[in-house]
Amino acid sequence: MFLNILSIEFMKTRRSKLWFLVFFGPIVGVTLALNNFFINYDIFMSDPGDNGWLEAWTQVEIFYSPLIFPILAGVFAALVCRYEHAGGGWKQLLSLAVPRHQVYFAKLLLIAFLLACTQLSLLIFYIGLGSIVGVPNQIPWKTLWGFSIKGWLAALPLASIQLAISTYWRGFGMPLAINIALSLPSILVANTSAGQFYPWAQPMLAMSPADESPIQSMMMFYTLIILVFLLANFVGILSFRKQDVT
Repeated sequence: MFLNILSIEFMKTRRSKLWFLVFFGPIVGVTLALNNFFINYDIFMSDPGDNGWLEAWTQVEIFYSPLIFPILAGVFAALVCRYEHAGGGWKQLLSLAVPRHQVYFAKLLLIAFLLACTQLSLLIFYIGLGSIVGVPNQIPWKTLWGFSIKGWLAALPLASIQLAISTYWRGFGMPLAINIALSLPSILVANTSAGQFYPWAQPMLAMSPADESPIQSMMMFYTLIILVFLLANFVGILSFRKQDVT
């Protein structure tokens, strides 16, 4: 049953704007990051031991991870619920007598998959465009993969929160507005000790080099991510079960 529901959710993404956003967001973030890196090249590469790829990544951290990526998480959550909110889609879906928690988890897995594809696109565009424009030094593949994966993991609690909001509000505008409003201060919050508690700042912290992150304990940071993820899903599923979607 669950696999059928999941398959239906993936089928809805065909010819959807979702896949455009998966590529467009990383392209914008990488372009802005590399442009700023080369404008301030002498500052970033002032020390003999600096690696160009890691220095340029600090600009990805600034332009992409605190704003573009969290906003995309909210947009994905809103869009995967938009079909059901329009034209009585929830009633049609739930008339099939499928468990509501399975519908909820299918949408969550779809969002997680879209975010993973977004991070993969980010890495491909970063390395591809960086190689074309001539970022110096050897590519630290393991480190860059680590940043991308950790950013994806840190975005899962945010995806859970946004899915809970998107299933509750009937419409696209309000969940998106809430997400943008809470994303805007993330770059400021991330530079404080409170940043690790703020889901919209967590992707930026996870994608930051250790010497530029205010996180004192990575174990505590990822414990918080797990707890927020579990709590958001618990509240989201509980609300979805009780919600009148007819």
